[in-house]
Amino acid sequence: MKKNNSELSRNSVRNDAFDRVAYEEILYQSKELQNLSRQGVETLNTFSEMAEDVFFSLYKVKPELIPSNELATEYLLNHELMSKMMESQSYQELREYTQLDELGAGLGSKALLENLLKQLEQDGDLKEVSNKINDAIKQQVAMPANEVQHILSGIQSTLRQVVEFATDKAVAEVEEVENIITSWGLNQGEFERLPYDKKLELLQVLRGQQKFRDMTKLVGRMRNLATGSRKSKLEHRIELHSITQGSDLNHVLSQELLSLRRPALKLDFYRRMVEKQLLQYDLDHRGYMGQGPIIVLIDTSSSMRGGREIWSKGIALGLAEIAEKERRAFSYALFASSRADLITDDFQLGQRSPDKLIKLASEFIGGGTDFEQPLQWALGKLKESNFNKVDIVMITDGECAIGNEFLKELQKVQEEKQFRIYSILIGNDSRELKRWSDEVWNVTDLLDETIAKELFQKI
Repeated sequence: MKKNNSELSRNSVRNDAFDRVAYEEILYQSKELQNLSRQGVETLNTFSEMAEDVFFSLYKVKPELIPSNELATEYLLNHELMSKMMESQSYQELREYTQLDELGAGLGSKALLENLLKQLEQDGDLKEVSNKINDAIKQQVAMPANEVQHILSGIQSTLRQVVEFATDKAVAEVEEVENIITSWGLNQGEFERLPYDKKLELLQVLRGQQKFRDMTKLVGRMRNLATGSRKSKLEHRIELHSITQGSDLNHVLSQELLSLRRPALKLDFYRRMVEKQLLQYDLDHRGYMGQGPIIVLIDTSSSMRGGREIWSKGIALGLAEIAEKERRAFSYALFASSRADLITDDFQLGQRSPDKLIKLASEFIGGGTDFEQPLQWALGKLKESNFNKVDIVMITDGECAIGNEFLKELQKVQEEKQFRIYSILIGNDSRELKRWSDEVWNVTDLLDETIAKELFQKI
């Protein structure tokens, strides 16, 4: 028995209660999607259902189109657009970022719907179809299915172009966001637990300010360097020392394991393992200096504005990455002249809060340079801490001297707490830094990653 038009589906993509709850939650938290839905209905009365279909098609594990004969005729334009979209190559690329990912599906839906709405408003053929659909809904008259299908068959090329344009734009936007998330290390930890609207607010800040856009690529590079350097550091903490006897199967010589292939030698292998007589590598587990917190002191005097600030904060965020991976505390101070207050913050042990990352990246003081004030602050942190072997990193382009009395205090605390100071000078005259630093690097080319690698391996 044929269904009445009112009994037919209004959605082109099959969905269940789980899908609808996910969409409603995203819609509730996204003012942009709400506004798009309202604006879209003014152009095409079925736009709200199109928005649902787009989200379902991106979010579901296996999205499936409902057969067109199961849809009310007023929704056949939606169905045709969804069909063309799900056939496109760019849609498949988009799905890599959106499947069961509420953030990706929400952002992808927004980008797709924005561009589909533009085309519905601007393309003459689409406006004509939209107007006929709107009139039928307004008059509560069912459109003949064959009439709608005839109209749609005549604009297949237009529909395909509209969809390809919209999906290409959506892929570009979602890839940009994914790059930001990856570069800033937001694809783990606290960011993942934030509500959808809070994630959008954070991403809006990172995408909206030129300073953060300039910083994104560098931050990602520094984080990758830090990760690679940490791996190298851990590998180098273990070195082959000699051959010894034992029962550690992870370090047994390969020729010993060959005994397991020969029945006659297998029992002897197990006997020697029990008696800890197997030949194995004796590994020397070497210690390394940096086991306590990491403290970073960043010069934000006026001369550091621009590329120097971005580079120094990229280094700091790379060090924050190391601290998180090694479950070490991380603190920083932004400093300038002695008349200015320091800007400081602490990261919880082994964690990088997104809000704290933004604060570190955005704050700036300006003015002159004074080393004594941030070093005094660092000493205060050390005196409060039970940790030894703290790593202090100072990044500056300035030249100023610290007093002899303070230098004596610094050296006294260093002897007690066994901390090290690594200084990076963006410039050439490092005489003052060498008076109280364990190691000083001079940076003349901010594009050279050599010094960053050396620092990350030392820490």
